Amino acid sequence: MQNQRRHLAAILFTDIVGYTAMMQQDEQNAVSITKRYASVLKQLVPSHGGEILNDYGDGCLCSFSSATEAVRCAIQIQKQLRDEPKVPLRIGLHIGEVLLEDGKIFGDGVNVASRIQSLAQGNSILFSKEIFDKIRNQPDFKSVSLGSFEFKNVDEPMEVFALANEGLTVPRKEELTGKLKEGKTKSARKKWIIASSALLVIAFFAFFISEKFIH
Repeated sequence: MQNQRRHLAAILFTDIVGYTAMMQQDEQNAVSITKRYASVLKQLVPSHGGEILNDYGDGCLCSFSSATEAVRCAIQIQKQLRDEPKVPLRIGLHIGEVLLEDGKIFGDGVNVASRIQSLAQGNSILFSKEIFDKIRNQPDFKSVSLGSFEFKNVDEPMEVFALANEGLTVPRKEELTGKLKEGKTKSARKKWIIASSALLVIAFFAFFISEKFIH
């Protein structure tokens, strides 16, 4: 019988933005960046009580028993990776039940953390309301709600937050793309385009009317 156990964990997902294109443009530079990224994670994750469970090369999955330490670790990772050579890393965090089997981790909590990470941009840290509820009263952390999102293979819409501590990137909702349900990304962009077009039309008519009355 395989070695299995379930437990509640704070899950941290990372991914290097644009890694495939980076490899195509300059393979040596991409390998150098990957090594630096791996070195920083191997140093910081254990120092915050975490464990690197799945390593994907240009990203990884880590587990923490403390949401607070997971967020602190994420901040330190992004801080170090802003130094040269810079690593454009996105991070997603969530709390959920996970299944550990022979050193690998599975479960809905893992899937949700992966979805949240997919929305992020380089130098940003996004997280679920479950993480927010754990850190909301801690003055060390500044959070901004980005609104609700409907992710692929996730039943209910989820509110996503961005960490807004100094030095971190806080994405705008209309810029976010990721593992969303079909049509949600296009719909958000379409609404933004329609709103922008409407403002331009209003501005044009306002200018036209003012010119007519002046002359």
